[in-house]
Amino acid sequence: MSSWRGSVALALLLAGCQGASVTRDAGGNLRAYIDEARRLDARGAQKAIRGVCASACTIYLGMRNVCVEPGAQFWFHAAHLPDDPSPDSLGSLEMLAFYPPRVREWVMRSGALDSTDFDKAKMLSGEALIAMGVPACRDAPL
Repeated sequence: MSSWRGSVALALLLAGCQGASVTRDAGGNLRAYIDEARRLDARGAQKAIRGVCASACTIYLGMRNVCVEPGAQFWFHAAHLPDDPSPDSLGSLEMLAFYPPRVREWVMRSGALDSTDFDKAKMLSGEALIAMGVPACRDAPL
């Protein structure tokens, strides 16, 4: 494993997010993330993403009140079923449906949901997402 992959893997194994701010979130069960994003949206809650947001965490980009820090990192990969590393096309389509239009276009153009591997080419910075129209965080609480 290359050193940057090892660093990413270690970062992604660290604690996930709770509440309104993401600092390190390696993703997980897609259904749970969809339910959480919908629950937060229904309350009008803000979701601030400041650190590493990978896998299912990236669906938070589709929330009404999401914001990202320029230095945040978003790691994309295809959805997959538990104990099966092969891509789950239906799960990936669900993820795609949550992304804002310009992010969705990038994901489709880059093939970011074509495989279940993390790859530096399938990473977007918060700065890149802000350029795509995702709101930047402004004094959002940690």
